[in-house]
Amino acid sequence: MGRPKKQVVMKEPIRLREQVLKNGNRSLYLDIYHNGKRTYNFLKLYLVPETDMSSKIMNANTLAQANAIKEEMILDLTNRIAGIKDKSHKARMPFCSWMGIYAENAKKSCAESSKRWLDRSVEEVASYDSEITLGDVDKEFITGFMEHLASRSALNTDRKKITKSTVFLYLCYVRAALNYAVRESVIPKSPFKGITRSSLSIKEHKREYLTVEEIKRLIATPCHREDIKGAFLFSCFSGLRIYDIMSLHWKDIVKTATHWQVEIIQYKTGVELFLPLNMNARKWLPERPENATAEDKVFPRLTRSYGQTLGTWMKNAGITKDITFHAGRHSFATLCLTAGIDIYTTSQLLGHTTIRHTQRYARIINTKKDEAVSLFDGVFE
Repeated sequence: MGRPKKQVVMKEPIRLREQVLKNGNRSLYLDIYHNGKRTYNFLKLYLVPETDMSSKIMNANTLAQANAIKEEMILDLTNRIAGIKDKSHKARMPFCSWMGIYAENAKKSCAESSKRWLDRSVEEVASYDSEITLGDVDKEFITGFMEHLASRSALNTDRKKITKSTVFLYLCYVRAALNYAVRESVIPKSPFKGITRSSLSIKEHKREYLTVEEIKRLIATPCHREDIKGAFLFSCFSGLRIYDIMSLHWKDIVKTATHWQVEIIQYKTGVELFLPLNMNARKWLPERPENATAEDKVFPRLTRSYGQTLGTWMKNAGITKDITFHAGRHSFATLCLTAGIDIYTTSQLLGHTTIRHTQRYARIINTKKDEAVSLFDGVFE
């Protein structure tokens, strides 16, 4: 009896590998071996240390995205070897995988802030339906996805509904991914045509803000977390978002003989911001510890888990408005415009990428002007 032949295992031409970085993250890359040559394709996707459920979910989505790119490249390589140019087979892949492929292609020429939204869009599609194929995406799927986004809570501790503008930002990336599929001859036409903002009725959230008198009441009211009180009032007088305050380091506060200013890259937009700090904003910065380094955070204990503390503090101050941390930024914007600062300067102070965002606050101020002028109506009757 002859010795059984050893089974030959065919190696994949493309393998997904990891490289450990100095910060503890793992960079994902593709190891490609074809025609006796080895090349590497770094995907700019990273696995983070799994310290909680959120990081585990993030890594699972990142791995799924990386594997989808790998499978896509294997298919392309196999088809090139076989002389096959038809790309219609790609329509059978999960739509969330195609979103990942589109995202990686789009990241080559987009801003840092857009890269984060691209990743979030892939995660949202995968969370909604990870099984539907690219070829099966239709208007019913898109409408259902919109309704899903509009009805779910925002991903923060306030648990508010996400805004209409955020829903349509996600939809813009879905539409772009479908258009990319058309350009690549994967699908004949996009099912997105005909879907507009009017397709979905979402009530816009009221932009709550605090008046001068309400801010004075908050200053006079104790809060059991002084760091949250200080950070919120700092937002009211600087206009910084909570993520920018959470990541603020002592090195980001630059002092000269005449003034102080914050110099940061904004988390949301990725745009550089040079923000002068007025005396009220400086007042609510904590004292810098003697042993603090330039890399230490200004508000080291501040996290997104502020909701209950903020709500209790507002209640104790007699404020019944539905106030979130972002209301501090709204308050800064309305105070600027009410004080007579022009809309362009206010836009620069807020770090807006377009003045259109600032005009929403101007509409609030115009309403206040209308209310003030209407007081004359009964005076001379």
